[in-house]
Formats: sequence, C-alpha cells, structure tokens
Amino acid sequence: MPQITVIKPQEKRKNRFNVYLDGQFALAISNELLVSEGLKVGQELSFEKREELVAKDRLGKAQEQIYRFLSYRPRSEKEIYDYLGKKKLKDEEKIIKKLKEEKLIDDLEFARWFLEQRQTFRPKGSYALRQELRQKGIGEKIIDQVLPNKEEELSLAKKALVKAEKKYASFLGREKKEKLMAYLRRRGFSWEAVKKAVDEREENG
Repeated sequence: MPQITVIKPQEKRKNRFNVYLDGQFALAISNELLVSEGLKVGQELSFEKREELVAKDRLGKAQEQIYRFLSYRPRSEKEIYDYLGKKKLKDEEKIIKKLKEEKLIDDLEFARWFLEQRQTFRPKGSYALRQELRQKGIGEKIIDQVLPNKEEELSLAKKALVKAEKKYASFLGREKKEKLMAYLRRRGFSWEAVKKAVDEREENG
C-alpha cells in the first residue's frame, strides 16, 4: 500500500498542503482536513481513503464559498441552490443539509428580513412583495404569513408617498393626484391602500 512520504504547504496558499505518496504528488487538502484526519509521513494511504479525502476536501471548499456567499446578507434556499449551480459546486444536498443544521437556511426568517428591508428602504405593496418573494423561491404559506395586513400596507403606502411627493412636486391638483396614485399602483399597492393614502393626503393638505 502507498505510503505518505512528504507533506508540505503550498507556496501561494499556506492553509493548503500537498501530499505525496511514494515520492509522487497524490492530492492537495486543507490544513483543517490534514489535522482532523491525523495524516503524517510514513502513514499508509489506500486508494479508497485517498478518494474519500479528495471528496471531503472538495466539500469543504464548496462550503467555504457558500459561507462567503452568506456573509453578505441572508439568502433563500433557492438562492443557495442557484449559486451552487452557477458555481458548479457538487454535493448540493450535503451542503444544504449542513446549512439547515447550522440554521443558516430558513426561508421564513429570510422572508421576514426581506420585507423589513423593503419596508425600511423601498416601501412596496403586497402584490409587488408577493411577486418578489416568489422569485426568491419562497412558498405561498410563508408569503401569506409575512405579508403586511391592510393597516400595515396603508402605512407603507403613506411612507411611499413621501418620496412620490418630491418626485411630482411640480404637478398640481388632479394631475398630481393621478401621478401619485399611478406611482403607488406601480409599486404594487392595492387599490384600497392607494385610494386611502392619497385621499388622506388631500384631507391633511
């Protein structure tokens, strides 16, 4: 059976090591895997064990890429699957399972975070929010659970009007009202929320 004759760090990537069997390069693995597997010079390494180490290392590298992807903002399960496909990372199911165990995939929490961001920075109505969440791969049950109720949507419509007022400041009377209503409709607000928000604006001057 082949023996490990040399283990040395790579010149450009000090956290990775090249492993040689009987004087010939055999595989490259991470420092973490090297330590966890207890590899050392003189140790025999079967073909099956070598393949196992290669698979574990590949999985580890894929997980590192996913962790970086998740470090920027929360992601839906669909976004993670799409990323894995785009990067052609293998072992999808193993990665997804591990992320779920670590509570790094939770579509309900993602949907809540997504709506909070929208409500804070870009207020939109329930129709638009539903479409966006669907595009993120969020199921209807979760969407129904997190979407704003009528009172909340009205509040968001009023918030959106603040920005619209600046945009259409040069318009007056009925023309301005029509512009404001069209703006809110484009942002996915229900007709009921649009009418109430604009009517209240007129009442309050």
